[in-house]
Amino acid sequence: MKKIFSRRPLTVDPAHMITLHQEAIEQLELMRTAVDASEHASDIMRDTLTRMAENHWEAYLDILHMVCLHDESFAAVMKKHGFEVHDNESADTEQRQFYANRLLILALLVGLIRRHHRFSYFYSLRANPMGDYIKESVAMEREHTAAMIGMVQNMM
Repeated sequence: MKKIFSRRPLTVDPAHMITLHQEAIEQLELMRTAVDASEHASDIMRDTLTRMAENHWEAYLDILHMVCLHDESFAAVMKKHGFEVHDNESADTEQRQFYANRLLILALLVGLIRRHHRFSYFYSLRANPMGDYIKESVAMEREHTAAMIGMVQNMM
């Protein structure tokens, strides 16, 4: 029997993925700056900086949603870790609380930034003879990134 529609794996545009990961890095660095500044601020300024950090986290989640739309493997790993990435338009309107230890969040943000730098590096490699090693490394990076995102999400 002949299949009418064959499901072929979509090829990922490396340049677009690099751009998305660089945008994720930018949002995480802005969030890290806001969290770091809020550590040294007091009262109203701390609340304002915390809100800014939360806004950058939401922007990061939007970018992560775009990454998951283009990288089905990353979306599967995120789903496996119990983290659903969806459009914010249907998200609940409840206010986020910043419950976390700021130093721990700073360390996790630095880790996420490094992971996204590695993704950018992996996508920039083309026709490398170490292709199998890179595939395994990318799979491991996806797992670690999803775990770290889950930790930050649970603290917010």
